[in-house]
Amino acid sequence: MSEAIRRILVPVDASPTSRTAVRLAGELATRWRATLELTHVRPLYPAELSDIPANRLGEADHDHQALNSGEAAAFRHAREALGEDFSAPLEEITLRERDLVHHLARDLLAHLRHYDHALLVVGLPGAPGHLLAGLGDTLLHKATCPVAVVRADLPPVAGIDRLLLPLDGSSHSDRAARLAADLAASGDLPVTLLHCASGSHDGDGDWRFARARRHFADSLDVETRSLVDASPARGLLTEIRRRGGRPLVVMGRRGLGQWRERLLGSVSRRLIAEAPCPVLVVTHRN
Repeated sequence: MSEAIRRILVPVDASPTSRTAVRLAGELATRWRATLELTHVRPLYPAELSDIPANRLGEADHDHQALNSGEAAAFRHAREALGEDFSAPLEEITLRERDLVHHLARDLLAHLRHYDHALLVVGLPGAPGHLLAGLGDTLLHKATCPVAVVRADLPPVAGIDRLLLPLDGSSHSDRAARLAADLAASGDLPVTLLHCASGSHDGDGDWRFARARRHFADSLDVETRSLVDASPARGLLTEIRRRGGRPLVVMGRRGLGQWRERLLGSVSRRLIAEAPCPVLVVTHRN
């Protein structure tokens, strides 16, 4: 079992977006030899004007039956997405909301804080280029563990075949390198280190590559690739599309707040929105 990641959590709700996230979570759990937790957040029973939820019989109440069937469907669809051959340890956890105002992100984040060495996998709806929104955006910005993000519009792929690690020499880039090295060793995956300079500077990425390589065992397959583009995000996206295959991008991010990131822009945000593959992000909080 990995020392970095021991538990992978994925919220499930029977939607196509959820199934996409479950497939990625299952792949990562297998590679990391970690426990996969399917997490469903169940709302409180809706109150009626004439009574209170505690007085209503679940077996005779339509709202109760709907919630029960929704929970069962969420786990059933998740298991179907994993397939019969999935062999990693699997747990199904139901969280219950504490009030009638839905706070899915709050409940998931509170649950996450019970675990060390965890990773969260979330799915995002929408086509490439759409702004991150809703639950996935909140979890990405507030989770205290690494977060892997996969868009529902991405075509299903059978297995990750390479890790792509963008580097900028920062401390959060170092954290991403350590996590990528652990996944590469646990999952027997080749790695490409990427650095995109905004101008033509020979050897500009050399010290960044050397700094990242310290985290990788000599036995691992690690290559480097230097890029030049006035926009680092655009340069990285061009390279990811050119390479093809079934990669997973692992990268650090500064952890700006949601509004500052939208105003100032973010390389990780753009890759999540536009890259033709999942993106795993590590922030200064992780």
